[in-house]
Amino acid sequence: MDSIKRIDATTVSLVSLQLKALFVYEFLKEYNELELTIRNIFEKNLSSLSSDVIQQLYFYYGGKIGSYIEYETHSTKLNTLSYKSKENFKGLSINQIIKIFQKDPKITPFNFSINSIQYSFQAYSFYDCITRLLNMRNKLAHEVVNYKFNNDDLIEMLTREQIAKKPFKALQNYDIQKTDDMTMYIASNIIYMQCILEKLNETAEFSTQL
Repeated sequence: MDSIKRIDATTVSLVSLQLKALFVYEFLKEYNELELTIRNIFEKNLSSLSSDVIQQLYFYYGGKIGSYIEYETHSTKLNTLSYKSKENFKGLSINQIIKIFQKDPKITPFNFSINSIQYSFQAYSFYDCITRLLNMRNKLAHEVVNYKFNNDDLIEMLTREQIAKKPFKALQNYDIQKTDDMTMYIASNIIYMQCILEKLNETAEFSTQL
């Protein structure tokens, strides 16, 4: 009887580990698409920004100039930045773009909120959601097994039943109930990330039609 219990415990542990790996993969895949979408919308909206905002972006961009070591000549050199009349600011990270426009929300497609799945009276701003997703991505960049998340990394915790209702092709043959508590943070954020992507794509499509 004890041996059967040990086998059952091992099976549950293995399934939980498999679910962890699949959810980490799904998160990183969705996050990559989210970053590409945000940058695409940012670049498409540059032409609609005022000259003051563009000058501010150039100011921040100039601040990114740094030095590097040229090992062949045993010297330290300074990166250069040339002026472009139609600069797309690819050197700005998603984190920097979010921080700049969270303080001064001039990009209309980013000015929306996502309704809570748990609470009808609650909504989460685009900028707050992206900040929390960035926090989670940064932690997963350093640890993909023994990760620890907190409220700053989470948009909203969903139940296993709510997550089981969502279409995850890679998880169709798995029992979501065996997902460990920390991985529930990832699964919950994936659901909200999908909602954000859907909203961004709807906005981008609407803008194209105008």
